[in-house]
Amino acid sequence: MGLRAAFHIMRNDLRLNLVAPFATLLSLIVPINFLFLFVLFAVGGAKVPVGVVMSGHGTYDASFLHALQSALTFHIHNVPSSAAGQGLIQRHQSVATIQIPRGFSTAIKNHQSTSIPLTLNNLNADFADDVRRAMPLAILNFYHNVFPSAIPFDWQEVDTYAHNVTFLGYLSVSIQTVALLIGGLLFGGRGAAREWELGTMKELMLAPIPSWSVVLGKLAAGMVNGIASAALIFLVLLLLGLRPLFWAQFLAVTLVTLFVFISLGVAIGSIAKSQFIVTPFAFALGLPLFFISGAFGPISWSTPAAAAIARVFPVAYANAAFQHAVHGYWPIDTTPVWLWSILLGWAAFALAASWLAYHRAAAKH
Repeated sequence: MGLRAAFHIMRNDLRLNLVAPFATLLSLIVPINFLFLFVLFAVGGAKVPVGVVMSGHGTYDASFLHALQSALTFHIHNVPSSAAGQGLIQRHQSVATIQIPRGFSTAIKNHQSTSIPLTLNNLNADFADDVRRAMPLAILNFYHNVFPSAIPFDWQEVDTYAHNVTFLGYLSVSIQTVALLIGGLLFGGRGAAREWELGTMKELMLAPIPSWSVVLGKLAAGMVNGIASAALIFLVLLLLGLRPLFWAQFLAVTLVTLFVFISLGVAIGSIAKSQFIVTPFAFALGLPLFFISGAFGPISWSTPAAAAIARVFPVAYANAAFQHAVHGYWPIDTTPVWLWSILLGWAAFALAASWLAYHRAAAKH
């Protein structure tokens, strides 16, 4: 009886979601909008635009230009004069103008001192500091390539991982986490609150069915909607060229994380009893947690206070597990066993919270 009732409650919720698919559309639009903004941010902000004036055409002029290009910081625009470079700065199309002066190659060849004028737009401290850090690196690379004997040391890079993870690749995986976070809260919360708004919750309370079947039906409906939403977001990741290295882990963390937030959503919906409260609350709770949970890098790279707060919530652990499943590295100082223990502990806590919230709400009626 209880399982059959839960099935009918789930089916009714799914039917209502098709009639009024607000939560479904919102759970899709927000993560995809985030991904679109992050793509623009990653593509547009990866390198600093600078103008380079080549006053001469000597051998060392070209070598220094190559050193600038190899600094992994500059997006170079070749400009004919300092005035043209200044024009780019004034039109906010460039952060700096670097002038390789006339006679640069001759001075280097004769071991004479020379200077490279740098006009810097220091309005944005981050971009300005990128230029300040990259210029000494470019000079070092120039001398290392042209006069290797002039530098009495060399460097050797030892990579921790077999491949690099791009900023966009990291952010794109984090989108899956925010999709589960916001989608779960919306699906669970709006599904529970809707019954109170329509008055059908009283009918369910008076029906000869166990109370746990109501919670189970809501959770099952939320899981079906959430899995469909997560699958669509995952298709976007596939279009970006991302493929999980560990499929079983990817699917497992998807299901566990979705269950956690759907259960918490059911609890919030039972307490609020209003979809108009659930929706802003889902964003007010979800977005700050997402941004401090390692969406842009390991949480240990942030401030100690932010990292400590992030460790309290399951989002940081879910995102770390997603990053490992897709990219193959472990971006959190927590063992896999402890991480899964935390996620499963949160699942148990969220399930208990959904049941207690519904039970207390029903007891008042």
